[in-house]
Amino acid sequence: MKHPDTYTIHLSADYPVVLDKLDIGGGFCIYSFDMCGESEWNRVAAKELLDKLQAYDFDAIMTVQTKSCGLAQAMSEQYPRYLEIRKSRKAFMVEPQGVTVESITTHGKQELWIGKEKYQHFTGKRVCFLDDVVSTGGTIDAVKALAEKIGVEIAVVACVLTEGTRWTEYKGIPVVSLDHIPLPGNE
Repeated sequence: MKHPDTYTIHLSADYPVVLDKLDIGGGFCIYSFDMCGESEWNRVAAKELLDKLQAYDFDAIMTVQTKSCGLAQAMSEQYPRYLEIRKSRKAFMVEPQGVTVESITTHGKQELWIGKEKYQHFTGKRVCFLDDVVSTGGTIDAVKALAEKIGVEIAVVACVLTEGTRWTEYKGIPVVSLDHIPLPGNE
């Protein structure tokens, strides 16, 4: 099946966004969705996700750098802080904890790290893990493993888009999303 060159998603009922199909290497295609620098997208998506998340009980938001950080900031008004997982170990991290993850949009393995100076505020808490796109679940698995290391429970996963599979739960964790995109892959 040949997928069209563009695909329209909706961040809200009246806010469409047209995504271009992009070859990310070796003929493997995705619909490119990059929220970095898109202030309005982040504000619209934050409002819609917060509405959908009202039914879930969590104490804070946790995300991975970089594509979901603007969204996490926009959603965190009612929280004193959110937990941002970094993609590399930093020298300033105190008692850092890390895991390895593979993503379809990143070639090779990448690491996720967080220092105690940040995670100590979240230990024993239930969090909403926030991501831009949930596709294979690899990032959720890695973040879940890291959350267990630092004593944090993932109560719900929130994402702007699901990709390929229309996730509503992942390994027993509810998944809340705004829309869905197909995964063209190697057409």
